[in-house]
Amino acid sequence: QLWTELENLGLAYKTEEKSQRLPISQRGGEVVEPMVSTRWFVKTEEMANKAADAVRQKNIRIVPNRFEKEWFYWLDNIEHWCVSRQLWWGHRIPAW
Repeated sequence: QLWTELENLGLAYKTEEKSQRLPISQRGGEVVEPMVSTRWFVKTEEMANKAADAVRQKNIRIVPNRFEKEWFYWLDNIEHWCVSRQLWWGHRIPAW
């Protein structure tokens, strides 16, 4: 019904036949479906900014100092940390 409405409004780009592999369990022969789960993220930008500023202001020293470039690259391009993935695999997280 949705596709028909899109076609009627002239918003449908094209229709193509596609084949898709179905993952089948070797044991039971059932179709293995992906399990959608809730993801938890930790905002790391504030913590990363404090860590980068501490080195820029010489409160912390990276030894040897050639690793400062790597330090800043990592912290200046930080992304949210997906802790739910680590918990799924049993990795410990630093949580207090």
